[in-house]
Amino acid sequence: MLATYSITDTDRRQNNRYAYARYVFFATSKQFFQGELKDYSQHGLFIKSAARLAVGDIITVALPFAKNKNEKRKGEIVWRNKEGFGVELFRNPKRRIMRKDLL
Repeated sequence: MLATYSITDTDRRQNNRYAYARYVFFATSKQFFQGELKDYSQHGLFIKSAARLAVGDIITVALPFAKNKNEKRKGEIVWRNKEGFGVELFRNPKRRIMRKDLL
């Protein structure tokens, strides 16, 4: 069973987070990378990685937890720290809902 994280006063996420510990592959338009997916929700991911990507970079991620094993999603890096980065997945690639609209 996967652990979930709930919303607290300091956590404004609208969806539960699920702990996860598997390797994940992702790419920018120029390069492929590997990292460790630490947790995910319906609209976001935390990837532990040494890749030096910037906030605002767009990546494509192969989702290892998806029912369709070939599923890939685009997302934007919305924060980073020394361990890795948070990705907001695009709900609809043609019409992005930005993080600030959810808060």
